[in-house]
Amino acid sequence: MIAGDIFDNEYDAIYEPDRVADLLAGLKSRYGTYACYGNHDLDEKILAGFTFETKEERIADRRFGEFLDRAKIHLLEDDVVCIDDAFYLAGRKDPDRIRKTQETRDTPSELLTGLDQSLPVFVIDHQPSELTELAEAGADLDLGGHTHDGQLFPGNILTGLMWENACGMKKVGDMYSIVTSGVGLWGPPMRIGTKAEVVMIDYGK
Repeated sequence: MIAGDIFDNEYDAIYEPDRVADLLAGLKSRYGTYACYGNHDLDEKILAGFTFETKEERIADRRFGEFLDRAKIHLLEDDVVCIDDAFYLAGRKDPDRIRKTQETRDTPSELLTGLDQSLPVFVIDHQPSELTELAEAGADLDLGGHTHDGQLFPGNILTGLMWENACGMKKVGDMYSIVTSGVGLWGPPMRIGTKAEVVMIDYGK
């Protein structure tokens, strides 16, 4: 599961995109690879990691979707799928991204209504927000990113003040929130006092 920011604001910044997509298509997974978009998954000008506000409507670059199709990554945009009749997986739209593309996104209750609550409900949501609302809507696990754990000290202290769960695992109601510091970078190409990571979740039966 990839919790957003697959791209970095510009498709043409990908070196050999077809080769990269084919490598990703080779990922071995019992149920497949799933993703939601993040705030940087939108083609727009960027300088030192920062984008600039404009009143113009942003148009999503169709090549992002074509890349994911070639990479065999299933994109969930306010979609819920039942996998192997064993669990639900929901993917949310990113609030910053849809603000720029002038779309809307479902609330947690709208997205998760009508599900069989006897099955586990997993959610991928780029920004770790609305955790209480997701828990109350019936989510058992919410997977996010976005914060980079601050990336540069003392940013990790500041993000801890800004987000209910800035990095790591936290229980919210009956739901667990897990937020990764991410593989990549934002802005300056360095980390100080934080680590890049791929999170592996083990669970018992």
